[in-house]
Amino acid sequence: MIYYFASEKDFDEIKLYPRIPESRMNNEDDTIPRICVSKSINGCLTGTQCYGLGDIVNIYKCESNNVIQPSIEQVPDVCFSGEEWILEPVIMQLFMQVKILSVLNCHINNNKIYNKLYQFKIQY
Repeated sequence: MIYYFASEKDFDEIKLYPRIPESRMNNEDDTIPRICVSKSINGCLTGTQCYGLGDIVNIYKCESNNVIQPSIEQVPDVCFSGEEWILEPVIMQLFMQVKILSVLNCHINNNKIYNKLYQFKIQY
């Protein structure tokens, strides 16, 4: 299965290894090493929640069959991002670059869950 991963860093043709993300949500799982990906480009952008207007973001693709979908207890916004976790090392391939055109901040469940939705255009 093909998955997408977003980063401002250059990971083209680089092997990434599962780890505990430093930039995870406060109440997100801190025990399972993983590479956070999504089956959609919007999903991988939404899962990161760290991009702003005008940012240029690299979208990478990778393949793996060693993947789990975290529960809502492990990732509170999983229903919005479609986040999945790859549990093995994978090689990233640059798929495209996008420029963030707008950011919609979303607060749900009495502000207990916060998320961002992105509008973007393809740069490359």
